[in-house]
Amino acid sequence: MKYEIVALVVAALCAPVVPQYRPAYIKPCDLKKPDFKECALENGNYAIPFIVKGDKPLGIPPLNPLQLPLIEVKQNNFQLTLKDAQVIGLQDCKATSMNLDPTQFDAVFHIDNLNIVGTYNINGKVLLLNLQGEGPANLTALGGDYHVKAAISRYEKNGENYLKIHKPTLDFTLKKASFDFGNLLNGDEKLGPEINQILNENWQDVLKDLGAPIQETVTTIIESIVSKILDKVPEKYILPE
Repeated sequence: MKYEIVALVVAALCAPVVPQYRPAYIKPCDLKKPDFKECALENGNYAIPFIVKGDKPLGIPPLNPLQLPLIEVKQNNFQLTLKDAQVIGLQDCKATSMNLDPTQFDAVFHIDNLNIVGTYNINGKVLLLNLQGEGPANLTALGGDYHVKAAISRYEKNGENYLKIHKPTLDFTLKKASFDFGNLLNGDEKLGPEINQILNENWQDVLKDLGAPIQETVTTIIESIVSKILDKVPEKYILPE
């Protein structure tokens, strides 16, 4: 089932940034050398802890946790919103493969335990179950591998070459997922917990319906961070000739 993410507002990632910036943690790799991919992976993992702490000149806020004012998913007669959401677990992100050149970005990131918590409102059908309710929610993704691909183009700005990311796509696999929706069915003390149990016992099938918030959240975070780095750091400091 395909979902349309109609709103994913990351207000903190919209902070003003300086025209040009070269963070010390961004280490270049030579595309012409045979160990380029190994270099990119090593340097990418070196940079991640610095990025997680935040980088004001780049407009990247601290990512542990990351605040998301709104996530909203709509599909036909199904709707799920998460307000005042927090993404927890990005501090443990590690790249397992990394490739960047002037035409493409292709990387896999592993996150052991990713939590998206917030106040939910749900109205729709999952596993033939009619879900309705509003209250606290926790979506947990364990052992996640997130494979992101995007086209890259080169352009000139202020006499320097820069790179730009376009239309990233993300596929992911999990070892396990769990869902906890408090106050389901308007607080039915018997059916609410039973439905949560059914959702968790059948998490692989449920993920086909409720995986969209995880997928789009991770995609947006990666796109925002990569875009800000490429927009402010000239290509020569990333992929020197």
